[in-house]
Amino acid sequence: MNASLRKVAALAEKDAADLFKNPTMLVVLLMPIGFMLMFRLIIGDTAVGSSLSGPALSAADPSMQKFLLGSGLCMSVGMTASMVLIYGIAEEKEKRTLRTLMLANVHAGEVAASKGIVALAAVVAVGAACFLVAGGELNLLACCLALTALGAIPVILISLVLGLASRDQMTAGFFSVPVLLVALMPTFGMVNDTIDRIGSATPLGGVYSLLNLALDGRLLSMDALAPLAVTGVWIAIGAVAFAALYRRLARDN
Repeated sequence: MNASLRKVAALAEKDAADLFKNPTMLVVLLMPIGFMLMFRLIIGDTAVGSSLSGPALSAADPSMQKFLLGSGLCMSVGMTASMVLIYGIAEEKEKRTLRTLMLANVHAGEVAASKGIVALAAVVAVGAACFLVAGGELNLLACCLALTALGAIPVILISLVLGLASRDQMTAGFFSVPVLLVALMPTFGMVNDTIDRIGSATPLGGVYSLLNLALDGRLLSMDALAPLAVTGVWIAIGAVAFAALYRRLARDN
């Protein structure tokens, strides 16, 4: 067990270093923050004139603050987790890095664990930056980051499977787009009730609803049970898919 933990720690250190050395990945990490800055500028100008403070925006139109913070959550998870994992794993498969690790007595589970940990840390860091750029109130930061991490778990598990299934970076692009679109689906719920119902059933639909409840001060109410159940179901689906497929996909590399 200790040897396995040391391997995971060493692999996580390598993956984190590779993440910051890769210009494409750095752009991926900055994209959600850039989009949040653009959204805040546009919405701030239309809603509260020159004031861009979170409380002022929330007072002018609470739904706009919910949209900003919810969009930050969905983009930080959807963009960061899918791109970092699917593209990152596909790139390593092209370079035969994963095969080298397997020949060096590193198990597929250890590789997956290290990449999942790094991806989760990146998601939370980007989520924190998006929250601050969106002008969220600091007393809600911990809650928002906890929901971001919770929502990232099923997306990370699914992205790990898709990354291992990707033959190259071109295939990774094909797989990452649906993950990103599904992750962003809850943000389009304001368009109509049908999209809202569909979005609420997606992997991030539960935590998006929980965030809205937190902003309303009702996170601990009975209304939180349904979105929490949706999130739990998606975590279970992601875990089952990962457990069933990762060994075969890693061996096929």
